[in-house]
Amino acid sequence: MDARQEKTLASLSAAVQDLATAGPITEVTVSGLAAAAGVHRSTVYTYASSPAELLRRVLRADLDELRASYLVDVAPEDAVAAVSGVTRAVLQHVDAHDAIYRRGLGAESGDASLHAMLSEHFQGSIELLLDQRSVSVPAADDIDRRTIERYLADGIIGAIDVWLSRPRPRDVDAFLALVARLTPSWWPDERST
Repeated sequence: MDARQEKTLASLSAAVQDLATAGPITEVTVSGLAAAAGVHRSTVYTYASSPAELLRRVLRADLDELRASYLVDVAPEDAVAAVSGVTRAVLQHVDAHDAIYRRGLGAESGDASLHAMLSEHFQGSIELLLDQRSVSVPAADDIDRRTIERYLADGIIGAIDVWLSRPRPRDVDAFLALVARLTPSWWPDERST
C-alpha cells in the first residue's frame, strides 16, 4: 500500500469509527462515510462493500496487531503472561470503543454484528497458541480442538458483552479474575502462576 492509500485508509478508518460511535453503523451510508472521510464515494468501495464491513475490517486490524504483539512465538512457560496480556489489551480496545461494541454485540445488531468478527479473532488467537505449541488442550481430534477453540472464543465474547453493560470505569482486573474462575483449569491464566 502506498502512502496515499495509507492516508485514505486512515481517513476512512477514523471516519467509520467516529460515525459508529455516534450511532448505529447500519444507519451510515457510503455517501455519508465518504463525506466524513473527505473522499469520493467510489473510494469507499475500494476498501469495503459497506460501512459495516469497513468497521469490522478496521477493528479486526487493531485486534490482529494485538495478537501479533502478544502471541506470536510464545514459549509454553510464557503462555500465562501472553494470554493475560492479550486479553487485557483486547478488553482495553473494547472499552475504548465501547459504544461501537455495545451496539455490535447486542442481540439487535443484525447485519452490523461484531460477534462473528470477534469470534474469528479469538479462535485465530487460540489456534495460533495451539499451532505453535504454546498451549495444549485436551482434544482427542481436530473436531474436539475446534470445539474447544469455539467454546473459549464465544464464551469470552459473551462475558465481554455483559461486562460492557457496566458503567465506566470498568474494572479490567475484576473481569480477568472472573474469567479465570470460569475457564477450564488447563487454560493458562493468572491462577496458573
